Amino acid sequence: MEGAASVITRNHRQESLCRAYAQAIAGRAGLAVTVPSPDYGIDMGLRFVEEQGQVRFDAGVQLDLQLRSTTRAPVSDTHVSFDLDVRTYDSLRGTPPVPRILVVLLLPEDEDQWLSQTQDELILRHCAYWISLRGAAAISATSSVRVPIPRSQVFSAQAAQGIVDRLRRGEFP
Repeated sequence: MEGAASVITRNHRQESLCRAYAQAIAGRAGLAVTVPSPDYGIDMGLRFVEEQGQVRFDAGVQLDLQLRSTTRAPVSDTHVSFDLDVRTYDSLRGTPPVPRILVVLLLPEDEDQWLSQTQDELILRHCAYWISLRGAAAISATSSVRVPIPRSQVFSAQAAQGIVDRLRRGEFP
């Protein structure tokens, strides 16, 4: 952003774009969004809305998201590797009543490439990937763990709908 003095940190700008990405995906998927305040490890919740006749209501099906973004994740043909702090890893591998997933937005290293806009489109470069760590093994690391996320698990509207559909059937992501 030439000529503009940035007030918030680069990490906060990345976080803001990650939230916007997840909210846009939820909107396209037809899911309601909740944002916990204060945030104790869950950045956003997605909720399924049912329709009966002409009345819509919260169906009680929820998916919690831990949102992260990075410009430095190693990417192979099959996986994106993300270094996650152990505290968050342990939280996500637990089995709370509301399922949780990790959503990682990849951004280009060059901040000028993150977002572009014209009168016809708004483009956020690269994409986010998701993984459920529910039931993952305990680790002995004390600071971080490298989490391989399959590149087939793009966090898209179709993926969000698919995950919520599984939750509605009593399954997990």
